[in-house]
Amino acid sequence: MKRNNKILRVVRLLVIGAALVLVARYWRTNQKMSIPAVDQSMAPQFPGGSVVVFEPMDADDELARDSDVVYVMERDGVKYKRFGRVRALPGDEVGSKAGKITVNGTRVGPIAMRGPAAGVVPDAHVYILAINPAETRYPDSRQLGFIPRRDVIGVIRYRFGG
Repeated sequence: MKRNNKILRVVRLLVIGAALVLVARYWRTNQKMSIPAVDQSMAPQFPGGSVVVFEPMDADDELARDSDVVYVMERDGVKYKRFGRVRALPGDEVGSKAGKITVNGTRVGPIAMRGPAAGVVPDAHVYILAINPAETRYPDSRQLGFIPRRDVIGVIRYRFGG
C-alpha cells in the first residue's frame, strides 16, 4: 500500500510539473506588453498619450514591411523603447527622390531624407521611420541609420486612449 502511495505522489508531481511547463510556454507565446506614446512621432495612428500593446518577438521571428513595431535605441548611454514603422528590409534600397525617402525607388511618404541612412539595408537590419515626419525629437533611421533586427522587440497589435 505504501508503494502505491509513493508512485501516486510521483505521478502527481510529474503532472503538476508538466502543467507548469505548459502554462509557462503559453504565457511566453501569448503575452502582451504595453508602452505609452510620449510624443507625436507616430500620430495620427498612435497619438501622444495613447498606450500601445505589443506582442514580444525574438530576433529570428519574421518581420514584415510596414509593420508598426517597438524597438530599443540608446541615447547618451540610456536605452529607450520607441515606436516606428518598418519601411525597408534586408536587401531593399533606401534612397531619396526630390528630397523624400524612397524604398526600392518608391516614395514611402512625406518624410524628408536627412542623416546617414541610405543604401542597401544590410542583413539582420531594418529601416524604421516615424509616421509623423514633423516629430523629430526622437531619432529614427534617418539619424540612427539601419537598425539591428535584434533591437526590434515587438509588433504593435492595438492601442488604447490618445
